[in-house]
Amino acid sequence: MLHLFNKVYLEFDDKIEINFDRVVISERYGIPMLDQLNKVSYGELVTFGKSYEEVIGEDFAGFVATLKDFGKTTNKKIIIYCDKESYKRVIAQWFKVVLPELDFDGFKTIVNHTVYNQRIVSNSQLSSVYSVNLNSIWEGLEDIHEAWDSSVNVDPTLFENLELNYSYEFLLATYLSGDDSRKEELRKTVHMFLRRWFKELLSDNRQMVLLNLTNHKFLSTFNIDPNTVDITQLDPLSNIEGFELYADDEIWERDENQYGVCKLEGLSKKKASDLAKLLVKVYDEFEGMQIDRSVFGMLQFITSVVGETLSDEDLDSIIEYVVNTPCDTCLVPRFDFQNVNFPLLQFFLSEKFNERDLSKYRLL
Repeated sequence: MLHLFNKVYLEFDDKIEINFDRVVISERYGIPMLDQLNKVSYGELVTFGKSYEEVIGEDFAGFVATLKDFGKTTNKKIIIYCDKESYKRVIAQWFKVVLPELDFDGFKTIVNHTVYNQRIVSNSQLSSVYSVNLNSIWEGLEDIHEAWDSSVNVDPTLFENLELNYSYEFLLATYLSGDDSRKEELRKTVHMFLRRWFKELLSDNRQMVLLNLTNHKFLSTFNIDPNTVDITQLDPLSNIEGFELYADDEIWERDENQYGVCKLEGLSKKKASDLAKLLVKVYDEFEGMQIDRSVFGMLQFITSVVGETLSDEDLDSIIEYVVNTPCDTCLVPRFDFQNVNFPLLQFFLSEKFNERDLSKYRLL
């Protein structure tokens, strides 16, 4: 699944999920939905057709504007499902417009990384909806030159006026190319992902601690008296010395449906720093629980996420760190992998690290 803008995504038509709002451009599936299915589906069929010409035609900017307006009304995800021919046309037209300096070699790089990402994410539990046909995903995409050549020039002001929210990897590539025109968008996006990443990291660590409260090795490592552990308590960590932060109601929100949702917004920098120290303590001291050492380095930025925004210094420090010390996720939460073309993001970071020009990947 390729994130285009806002909550709009491009996907192959191997399997269409009717509980999402969607556009279907497919020789086989570009038809009205049966009334019986309409009654039980949660998603709306925005528009459909058998070909690119039938659905989009000459007005690509109008098509994008329609989806933006529709999404603004519903505030829900919209997926554009395409057969292979229409997929090539949409992706070529999209990138020719939003990356005005892109050449064919750059376009091919994007497509290759996009399909690779699709295969990897769709072949794991990271796929929140379904898996595409992995064996056939490359078929029909070998020749993308014709789609690139047939895409037309679109007045860039039509897209600039739409004020679209573009995907993280291209905001980053634009900034790494030396263009700071989208710095504020990048700042908000990095702050959002970094906060989610820390919440995920801390939640996983806290859950691991809770799951090991009956593990004799864990208890002995941290000198915890088994008689002080009461698993019938709402939060068994509340009475265990050294783990009070993992029972802190300011950090872990609870309700009848959720047991401790991490909340970092508004925390003091001291409490955020102490949280990081506790996480390191658990991973570092408990044998058998290991973590990439570069992640420990990233913990220096935990005090940056508790505020409302990132400073210029914070933003540049974070980006410099992931360029020079990339880890497995590079501050992208794993459940946001469908919102970011992660292999392409890593490619951009590598290009910057090797001091190669990224100007062809600049957003308009």
